[in-house]
Amino acid sequence: MYIKIYTKSQLILLRRLKPLLKKKYQLPDEIMDKIEIILKDRKLGKSGFVAILLELITNDITGIKDILDCYPRKLHIGEDIEDVSVIDDGSWLTRYREWYLDTLKLQDDGSKVYAIYSMTLKALYGEEH
Repeated sequence: MYIKIYTKSQLILLRRLKPLLKKKYQLPDEIMDKIEIILKDRKLGKSGFVAILLELITNDITGIKDILDCYPRKLHIGEDIEDVSVIDDGSWLTRYREWYLDTLKLQDDGSKVYAIYSMTLKALYGEEH
């Protein structure tokens, strides 16, 4: 499951819905801020979007492609993976997780998909923290 954001107005709506959710299910502010920066500073293209992947990713690009399921369109790996600094507040979205931003490109029109996802420290480093 993931949340797809195309425009600033969708991000504003997501921010306004945040207080209605229990603390456990609220997206970290750092993720919301990163999405705002992407929408402001980067070009998405005709059919590009920002995707917040809520499920844990175990093997980077394959897991991301499986969740996004853009078939029949092909996704290609774009630029470098960026770290998204998120404070561990003990919620299930932050506990023992590292957050990342990966840029993918849709082959047919060159639009960009910015995938924000998390991996557990165990998956990254092979041990429980």
